[in-house]
Amino acid sequence: MLLKQSTNQSLRARIANPRYRDAVVYPSISKPIEKVWDDIVEYDVEKAKDKGIQGIYELARSEMFNTDKYGDYKCLEIDQKILDKLLKGEIKTLKELTDLKEKNYIESNYDKSQFIFTLLHYTKEDENTHKYLTYIDTIFIS
Repeated sequence: MLLKQSTNQSLRARIANPRYRDAVVYPSISKPIEKVWDDIVEYDVEKAKDKGIQGIYELARSEMFNTDKYGDYKCLEIDQKILDKLLKGEIKTLKELTDLKEKNYIESNYDKSQFIFTLLHYTKEDENTHKYLTYIDTIFIS
């Protein structure tokens, strides 16, 4: 019994030691917690998409999760010309996309009815390059 008590005290002392806690305990419990949180965020994004246009607008406006980690979700309405260029790979950056949208919007005399597609996209920092990249998640037809 004395040996067991001594071992428990030793274990308690190691866990209380900040270096041991930070090096051993936190990493072992943080990864499973992060995985659960990532799954929740992925579920929420899919649930928003299931709700259609209204759901993605709510997601894009929400502040329910860390945008640095999961991406800054936004919506953008585009027309057929822009969609064609996007699918052909002619548009490489979000700035090109938004500039083209503005140009086409002006050329259509500000006719919003031409913009029948909605892109759900997000911008996120790449962990390896530390550059911000924009990903198109879904294209909706209005």
